Amino acid sequence: MECTQFEGLISDYLDCGLARPVRRNFCEHLLACRPCHLLFNDVREAIDSCHHLRESQMREIALFAEVEQRIINATTAGEMLSCRTLDALISDYFEGLINSTYESLFTEHFAACESCRHLVEGVRSSLEEQEAVEVPEELYDRILAATVGARR
Repeated sequence: MECTQFEGLISDYLDCGLARPVRRNFCEHLLACRPCHLLFNDVREAIDSCHHLRESQMREIALFAEVEQRIINATTAGEMLSCRTLDALISDYFEGLINSTYESLFTEHFAACESCRHLVEGVRSSLEEQEAVEVPEELYDRILAATVGARR
């Protein structure tokens, strides 16, 4: 077997993909040719290093996923929405313009956060109050004078 042929068969040999007679010639050349033996060892070490690296990465990914899940499990949904975000979305919430995903986080937040719950209850009660305001008669006259007078 020539060295170039040997080099082309290294991966197949390591994957156990060589037929018996070819594998025998490969092994004979491996034992007889020092440069090919060194190349074979380098390729095998590189492949082993890749496997170890992949296993290490998989352990790291699994650890990250575990930490992420522990954080999510330790955090209630209501805590995922900050008080500042709730404050910014409160008018959209009462006007019915809030996204349904945010709405559930919104309601869960003010169920868990006492200060935001008081804020929402205060806004809700002020919106529900139908306070009658007495308007002085002269106000109507002044409005008419200002608007009709503005047209002239």
